[in-house]
Amino acid sequence: MDTKPKLVIFDCDGVLVDSEIIVSTAEAAEITRIGRSITVEEAVHQFAGVPANDMYRMIEAQLGTPLPTDFSTRIDERVRELYLSELTAIAGARETIRALQIPCCVASSSAPNRLGLALAKTELFDLFYPNIFSTVLVRNGKPAPDIFLYAAEKMGVSAADCVVIEDSIAGVTAAIAAGMTAVGFVGGGHCTPSHALCLKEAGATRILSRLEDLLAIVEGTSEEPYHLSVVPNEVTLTV
Repeated sequence: MDTKPKLVIFDCDGVLVDSEIIVSTAEAAEITRIGRSITVEEAVHQFAGVPANDMYRMIEAQLGTPLPTDFSTRIDERVRELYLSELTAIAGARETIRALQIPCCVASSSAPNRLGLALAKTELFDLFYPNIFSTVLVRNGKPAPDIFLYAAEKMGVSAADCVVIEDSIAGVTAAIAAGMTAVGFVGGGHCTPSHALCLKEAGATRILSRLEDLLAIVEGTSEEPYHLSVVPNEVTLTV
């Protein structure tokens, strides 16, 4: 992007709220309960950023059998309990959103009820409402570009003028497919030392571990093509 963006599109889980470990903990517990042993780390790697219905199809393919009828309900109940007791906003989220001088919105793979709960619990809902979009509104979830194109259309901004903040490979891939600038975020509790490199390889043009550093990118004052404000476990990025 040669000029300043006109819209910032935030993913929610792992970008605005530190929820990926919570969700993956619930998913891993339920998947293991029905007969396929999986760790929380494996659940993060396989399902982060993937819409629920797509995840269910992936699990059924791995199991070779349909999921129990109460599978999604049990996960939702586990996630809700953990959200209410443990969910927090990503450090600097509120301050960064308030400081942005251009419009912003949320485009998430989460279902509307879970998305609304996450933003309300972390006191972020009012900073975005009504510009909160779930992939249930479009035909294809991430890594397809549909939700980002939908959000840009609703916000009245062309795709080329949008910057997307994403923590998942699926999300970065979707942003690139939409013709938008993708910024990878590795400040969530689920991010491993290799996460930054994975997002870079998926097409992210910048890598951030602090949301506050987004302001320099939006204002055009960040000159580094790859930047880590805090380097996880001394892993560095090179151009």
